[in-house]
Amino acid sequence: MPRYAITETAGRFVAGQTNTGVGTVLELTEKQAEHEVRLGSLRALDVKPVSKATKPAKPTTKPDAPEATE
Repeated sequence: MPRYAITETAGRFVAGQTNTGVGTVLELTEKQAEHEVRLGSLRALDVKPVSKATKPAKPTTKPDAPEATE
């Protein structure tokens, strides 16, 4: 089950549970944590950052340029 940490913006209750302090780790389903994450009350711990897609290498010649002949 994914883990979430309580943030400093959380209220008295977080995802139906009593807030026991900043940094407390809760194991919740994505559905249970969805709203609190959106509010900023919880921060996902198990989520890996999405890597940016690498851009394709630029061609060394222009596609419309005529090829060199010897």
